[in-house]
Amino acid sequence: MREIRISAHNAALVSKAIDRLAPRWTTWTLQTITQHGQMTPTKLTAALPWLTAANSSHILRRMHTNGLLDRPGFGAYEVAPSGRHAHSVHRTLASWHRTHSGAGGLAVAEAERTEDTLRRLRGDGAVGILHTLSQHGPLQHGVLHKASGLASSSFYNRLHQLQQDQLLTRTGSSFRAGYTLTPAAQALGQVYAELAAFESKAAFVSGQHRPTLTAASTARASAAVRRTRTAVPGLFSHAPAPQPHVPAHVTAHSHPSRTR
Repeated sequence: MREIRISAHNAALVSKAIDRLAPRWTTWTLQTITQHGQMTPTKLTAALPWLTAANSSHILRRMHTNGLLDRPGFGAYEVAPSGRHAHSVHRTLASWHRTHSGAGGLAVAEAERTEDTLRRLRGDGAVGILHTLSQHGPLQHGVLHKASGLASSSFYNRLHQLQQDQLLTRTGSSFRAGYTLTPAAQALGQVYAELAAFESKAAFVSGQHRPTLTAASTARASAAVRRTRTAVPGLFSHAPAPQPHVPAHVTAHSHPSRTR
């Protein structure tokens, strides 16, 4: 199968999809309502007992605002057309996690695999940094910082998190060594493709204009790369306790962590 590059897809569409799908418990909620049909906050709390009633109400309202759920009646929610489009994305995200997270053999729920993959991609600049490195190859610290457009503290935090999540690595041990994508990050191409396709459909259904990379962000990254000679063309995993009260197809016999 031909490798799909991250840079082949609109980073702004991917970022918008992550903003829509990544908030904690979104995947669990969407898959649970898909199985059961219309649900109220009380019913959702009964199905996902680690959530409080206040959590459930907040999650449902947020997902409704983000276009993933409809409200057919007072207090009840059902999956919206945009939410149904998320099924393919969830499958691809979980598949990537199973192969590249180091937790492939553990009894981790498919919903939890999906949410952890989204968590790795969420955060200011994460998609842009991965996209830039996919497009231009290894880049030194200063060049990547300029291309990201992030403040120094945000940039350092994002680099540290991406390295912890094994999506970035250094090309050597010296201070001047560049940053490059790990094999796991390079394998995110199909994930990017699914996220971009999902957001295109979701934006169309909700009547929103599709986001595009701004000329300023594109020019900034290109200018930063041109000023260096280093540019080369181009788990959260756990041993969970079983939760018999939660649907088996959602939980896969696992209990999620309460934290990111």
